[in-house]
Amino acid sequence: MEQKKSDRRVRKTKEVLRKALTQLLGKMELKDITVSMLTEMADINRSTFYLHYKDAYDLFEHVENEALNDFREIITKHTQQKSLVWRSIMLDMFRYLSTNAQTVTALLGAKESSLLTKIVDMNRPASNAEWQRLFGTEKTELYEYYYAFITSGCIALARAWFNKGMPESAEEMAALAEKLMSNSILHLM
Repeated sequence: MEQKKSDRRVRKTKEVLRKALTQLLGKMELKDITVSMLTEMADINRSTFYLHYKDAYDLFEHVENEALNDFREIITKHTQQKSLVWRSIMLDMFRYLSTNAQTVTALLGAKESSLLTKIVDMNRPASNAEWQRLFGTEKTELYEYYYAFITSGCIALARAWFNKGMPESAEEMAALAEKLMSNSILHLM
């Protein structure tokens, strides 16, 4: 029972620090954020902060890695299925973005962030069979171009959605992304 309480306290501490970092990143660059600012905003003491993180950069890296792991779980869930359904993948992605909009926006706005690059790289197909499953074409010499086009389009679509204040639902955005990707892939064949 004591272990559960401790875990809950640790989770709560990490959550308030994540929120403090997110709020501060909305106002300033990561290089200007101090541990004092984070602990004051999170209403915890510095020694508690140092139990979990070395500095603001370490906290940032942990938050970014959590987001990356969340994206990895979404992709893994879908790639393990027999057939890829673009709308399902995109719906899970846009729901995640919607639910975590403040954190994702803060991460993407930071110069130090490599989140998008890591997401694109970790999802790059590893074999010709995976490429064919994605694009359904034998033109192996063009796979990297297809992937660059599709991933860049999805990233731009998500950014535009964020910039507009996310007026459309995750469902509407997933349908739009699916339509754009499907039309692009259709014309590859």
